[in-house]
Amino acid sequence: MDNDQNRFITLSNVNGLTATFASYGARWVSMYVPDSEGLWADVILGFDTIEGYEHATEQYHGAVVGRVCGRIRNASFELGGKRYELVSNDIYGKPVKNHLHGGIKGFHKKEWDLERIVTETGEEGVVFTSFSPDGEEGYPGNLNISVTYVLRSNNAVEILYEGTSDAATYVNLTNHAFFNLTGDPGQPINGHFLRLNTCSLIECDEELLPTGRIINLRDDTLGFHGDISVGEAISRSELLPIKNGGISQSYAFDEGSEYSLYLADPVSGRTLKIVTDSPSVQIYNAYLMDGSDRGKGGIALNRFCGIALEPQGYPDMPNNPQFPSCLLLPGEVMRMKSLYFFGVR
Repeated sequence: MDNDQNRFITLSNVNGLTATFASYGARWVSMYVPDSEGLWADVILGFDTIEGYEHATEQYHGAVVGRVCGRIRNASFELGGKRYELVSNDIYGKPVKNHLHGGIKGFHKKEWDLERIVTETGEEGVVFTSFSPDGEEGYPGNLNISVTYVLRSNNAVEILYEGTSDAATYVNLTNHAFFNLTGDPGQPINGHFLRLNTCSLIECDEELLPTGRIINLRDDTLGFHGDISVGEAISRSELLPIKNGGISQSYAFDEGSEYSLYLADPVSGRTLKIVTDSPSVQIYNAYLMDGSDRGKGGIALNRFCGIALEPQGYPDMPNNPQFPSCLLLPGEVMRMKSLYFFGVR
């Protein structure tokens, strides 16, 4: 890491796992875990310095993104009879650009305050806090936000998001870490296996915004049933009109099921299970990366070098009232939690 060590914090647990976080973007910057032979490696993409994150083409490595992650159509929404115009910063959307991941100066660009904690059971954690003033990037309400990471003794990283506002506003947060369970960002993740617990596809248009249609995935490989690799599942899907190997799709977990997904690398044996209380997950396999960013150790980050698995609320919820709401009212506390369990098989 760089010389500004007070911007980084490393947690460890009784099993020797370590996770490092940074105040810039409240980022998850590394996760060292063993493979099936006991060899340790970092399974999160990123950079060696804060400057690397600040100047990267891919801005969201490991960051907390918000106020609202994902896209908002036409960079606007109506709330309480008033139209709010947000910052337009998405590369998709013609002629009007859409709003993406909280805007140009979203939470991923903030310098968060941090405090190291130890739980009652002796587990190490860190709390990041920040303030988003009324009108920031176009959003209403003064928002106080905290993100707590705890490295549990069962080899899970727990992420708890909490927030309060003095006015009605939309809040939908996620973490944008890219995982590569091989531990080598030079190796594509196409050979990983991904299994989603019962879920459906939130159909999106060419601007990656929801059409309102929810599609059952029982008979399509885009449902990631865990029986074929990620690369093969994408190439064999009948639902992806463009066969370029890329995916940036939103999934809705079915009511009454465990909201979870499972990723595995058959070569190293490393596994990742994510359990969340968020009703949706966004999956992006880094198909837009082109090697222009050089990550840790100077390794070029190319297409398919990692996969982002982002538990969150439904995309563009402010413009789709039929979706589960992410509206935060004064006097309420927004809470979202996800657990990332690392293991071997």
